[in-house]
Amino acid sequence: MSDVRAVDPSVSKTPIPLNGSELATVCVLCSHNCGIRVDVEDGRITKIRADESNPISEGYMCNKAVTCDRYAHHPQRLHHPMRRRPDGSFEEISWDVAISEIAAKLGTMREQHGPRSIGLVGIGGQANHMDAPYATSFLRAVGTRRLFNAYAQEKTQHHLVDSWMLDSAPSVFLHADLERASYLLVMGTNPRISNRGHNPTETFKHLAKKEDCCVVVADPRKTETTRGATRHLQVKPGTDAFMLIGLASAMVQNELYDADFVAQQTVGYDEVRDVLGHVDIDEMGKRCGLDGATLRDEARAFCAADGAAIMYDLGVEQTHFSTLVSYLIRLNLALSGNLGRVGGDVFMENFTPPELSANRNEEPERAVVSGIPGIRALGNFAMFSPSLVPEEIMTDHPERIRGLIVEGSNPLLSYSDTGAWREAIDRLELLVVIDPAFSETARVADYVLPCPVGYEKWEIALFPKRHPQIDVQLRPPVIPGPDKALPEPEIYARLGEAMGVIAPLPEDLLAVGLPETAEARMAFLGTVMGKLGDLAADGYDGESHLVFWGYRGIGHHFPAPSVVAIWAQCQANAMSRRDAVLRVLGDEWADKTPGEVGEELFRRILEHPEGVEIARLSEETNLSDHIGYADKKVRLAPPQLREELQRAIEQGTKEDADYPFVLGSGLRTRWTANTIQRDPGWRKGSGAKCELHVSAADAEKLGLAEGNTARVETRRGALEMPVAIDKNLSMPGYVWMPNGFGMEYAETLDGETRLVGANCNEITDVADRDPFTGCPHHRMVRVKVSAAA
Repeated sequence: MSDVRAVDPSVSKTPIPLNGSELATVCVLCSHNCGIRVDVEDGRITKIRADESNPISEGYMCNKAVTCDRYAHHPQRLHHPMRRRPDGSFEEISWDVAISEIAAKLGTMREQHGPRSIGLVGIGGQANHMDAPYATSFLRAVGTRRLFNAYAQEKTQHHLVDSWMLDSAPSVFLHADLERASYLLVMGTNPRISNRGHNPTETFKHLAKKEDCCVVVADPRKTETTRGATRHLQVKPGTDAFMLIGLASAMVQNELYDADFVAQQTVGYDEVRDVLGHVDIDEMGKRCGLDGATLRDEARAFCAADGAAIMYDLGVEQTHFSTLVSYLIRLNLALSGNLGRVGGDVFMENFTPPELSANRNEEPERAVVSGIPGIRALGNFAMFSPSLVPEEIMTDHPERIRGLIVEGSNPLLSYSDTGAWREAIDRLELLVVIDPAFSETARVADYVLPCPVGYEKWEIALFPKRHPQIDVQLRPPVIPGPDKALPEPEIYARLGEAMGVIAPLPEDLLAVGLPETAEARMAFLGTVMGKLGDLAADGYDGESHLVFWGYRGIGHHFPAPSVVAIWAQCQANAMSRRDAVLRVLGDEWADKTPGEVGEELFRRILEHPEGVEIARLSEETNLSDHIGYADKKVRLAPPQLREELQRAIEQGTKEDADYPFVLGSGLRTRWTANTIQRDPGWRKGSGAKCELHVSAADAEKLGLAEGNTARVETRRGALEMPVAIDKNLSMPGYVWMPNGFGMEYAETLDGETRLVGANCNEITDVADRDPFTGCPHHRMVRVKVSAAA
């Protein structure tokens, strides 16, 4: 039997192991969240292996997963709340002092400048999403919608385009049906390294051996994925839009498109034909480094295949015309009849049931400087790109951001234009950082609040992993965290209560929720619903009270009070996704009440910390199930993108003689993990180095040799780093550097820091971004390269 340690009840009602073996959890180093089993000795993770019982990853994990212990155990962990002194040093303070002082400052700011003067950057690490319902509920209670999330610097354009083309719910994801596609186009990703899809190494080996299967990879580089492909389209960086315009134009001009699908399932084809029918396909090929004949051949193969899919990721999401690219991916799929079908691209769902908000067509919250809207993604709470934050602070607008909470995020390292962030942080009246580690951003905060890492608290990862299955993995803590660290839900609850935006729990509600029974839980929920009108009349936000009153009133029913949100989601699944749930539970549950079905889902989730399937989508109705329009038809020509499409067709690629190279900044390697791993010792053996990868031909022209120091410049700054001559680069004028470097690391919490590699965001520009979303162009940075002096 495992030795255990009792902890604060907000972390876990049950003790946490000090010693144990074969404890189920996940790798937190990327969004795939492979299942792992860990051994624990004296409160430390000592051994990690893949979990064959995990229904999602089925015994697969990549090399990074074996280093997850470094995420929890390193000298920059925070152990208690801290407040900055006037001289810039920090002092330990109690939680009561921290909460009361922060709440008072936020409250004064809200009263004097309005709720929009308060913003939040972060929410949800790669596998730590339990904070999300509490953070967004806190923002609702305060009255601000100013949420800036890392997801919005990558993928919100897909949710925006899906809302225009399909009126689909914001929690839905479009993904290639890899294993059943007969033709697979891979764009903007090297999945055999970045781990897109289930066990990508074996998946792509399978596709290579599969009879009548064609894998085409569009990439400026030769990669692990291109080497196993049927064809490698060596496109110029940042020209994906032109390739997709050429493919779609070939489908139209050569009448390759699926006429029956277009006629029966879509509207707006005539508008598309009127534009694409006049596109010069040869010119599109020239722009992207191919030729017109290649684009026509690929369009023909795509449309002729019995199931054609497009797999895409950051390379096309952080480049020029990224929102247009999202639209063009869907347009090519729709024209060929491969949207929402087996073997094409399918709509995936996660634990959050897809719900269309009644106010989704109202004017959205907008950034005060750019006017870029908040975009509903992952749920109905809209989010903004972090690239917008510096100007939202620096503006003289009366509703500029004055107080900022940064949670589970490190803007000085992770987001565009570190220089702009430094300047903006200096102008803030209050910066609060909630983090397990003393990060670069924490070092300049006014208050630093410690939280446990994902292995030290109850946690969940909400990214969808499979289709048509919907899986849930609720993980108990496997090691104890610092004694004075509090989980994020508890921090948000205390702040909301101290600010007075969360009303005290009424005595009658407390009595209703006291018995730890399913009947008491449902009675409590019903009683809270009945009080929402009174709350609104008193000036409170009702929806946030559903979350926080549930947390306080029936949180003791669960292993940790935060888990009430998971129970509530089980109830939501039972009510709004009943058919999908019954495909898993079986016909014997058809006559049960939603409450009974929800309790059964919750029971199964608790019983299976390795993960469990809780619902299954219908593959036959995948497309229609995810169209919100009454006529159930796809809009091929959303008016919001007409001008952008025309701009791309007419404008072409812009060169810059002063900055002739294109830098792909922050590419993934086998030994990079964004900025979540702080201890550089996690890179074992010959792990990735922070080098500038240059082709042999370009290196010769620049007078650079392997190991030389190169200087990389933009209009925002310059970096110096070692040179790596990359045999996989043959396209002139293209260089790249990995992500996950530039950290200021110290061997002790207050020790002298050293810089580990180069931070690519020292030279990126917040203004270099997509006009619809604010998504940065990190994969298309114009630079000047020279030998360092």
